[in-house]
Order: sequence, then structure tokens, then C-alpha cells
Amino acid sequence: MGLLGSLFGCGDSNKNAPPQIDKEVFTLYNKSDSLVQVARAVPVDNDSFSLFIYEVNLSAPEAARQKFISSEQLSSQQLDSKKNEIKKTYTWTAYKGDNVLFIQIQPTGFKDEMELLDKRQEIEDKINAALSDRQLGEWMAGDLGPGGGNMLYTVKNIDSALPTVLQVLQQNKLDKNVLIGRRVMVDSGDWFYEVIYPTDFSGDFNTM
Repeated sequence: MGLLGSLFGCGDSNKNAPPQIDKEVFTLYNKSDSLVQVARAVPVDNDSFSLFIYEVNLSAPEAARQKFISSEQLSSQQLDSKKNEIKKTYTWTAYKGDNVLFIQIQPTGFKDEMELLDKRQEIEDKINAALSDRQLGEWMAGDLGPGGGNMLYTVKNIDSALPTVLQVLQQNKLDKNVLIGRRVMVDSGDWFYEVIYPTDFSGDFNTM
């Protein structure tokens, strides 16, 4: 099963197993001032891939405005050709740093901040336990802000950790009410978050 089927609701007969999510093929960036253009390719099946194009506006402090532009389904050969074309202009490389996942429970559906805080603390512990048990990562920080219930984890590998995170969220009926971003380093002390779930996200990601 490809990434799109896994992320958008195909049933899993074994609820103890993490969702099957294929590793992304590549992500390429083009950065100019406060605007980052992103080209991200993920598998759909054995010889079919989705290429997502979006941009992230970094002009607002502690927030990123992400705009989904297009998706295109390509064969392996078409994707190779497209990648070579994109690489001519998407030449920015992120600074090397820790792999960090930012998981945000959206405030929609909670009666007040206390209910959201209780849920965040509950889910925070469950995700940490699941990642730690599989030696995939660990809790880093958490708080409550205007964007929602925020949880940060350092992980060994984004592709490996994401299925486990989504499994916990699905089991707790929160997979439709979260945003998941990954930290993209600009410099040693500077970064932004790129929303990778849901894959077609458009909107503001307030990391406060």
C-alpha cells in the first residue's frame, strides 16, 4: 500500500502494527528570502509516484503560511525526468541538524483549554512510549499555544517514526485533527517547520 492510501483512511486489519507508509523519494527546496518552494515526491505503488509542489512563507515570526500548489502522478521514468528538471532551480540545501517532528493537536472540538491540555498530555505520553519502545525517538518538549496542543519529538528518522506517530493518533481518533511538521534547518540556530501531514495542507502553521 502506498503513502496516500495509508494516510487517507484505508483500513488496517492489524491495529497493533503501524500504518504502512512508504519512504519519500526526494524533497527539493528553492529558497529566496522568506519564501521556500518545495517539491516532494512519495510513492503511490510500485511504479507510480505523487509529486507535491507547495511553498512556505516564513515572513511571520513563529508561524509558517504553507500553500499547496499542485500534485501530479508520475511513473518512475517520468519522475526521474521531472526531478532533473526541478533540480535546475531547486538548489537550496537545508543545514544539517536533529530530526524533529512537531505534532499539533488542533483546538477544534475541545470545549476549553483545560480539555485540550489534558488530551495533549495523554497523547504526548503515548507517542513517547511508542517511539521509545521501538527505539525511534523521544519526547523533546510540549506546550499549549494559540495554534493548539504542541508536542515535539527528536527522532532518528522521519520516515521510520511517522507511521508509529500516526498509529497512536489513529487509535485515539486524532489523526484527522492534527498537523505534523518537520523541522528544516536554515542555520545552526534558525529553522522553520514544513507540514508533511496532511500531504495536501494549505494554511497557517502557528508554532506558538
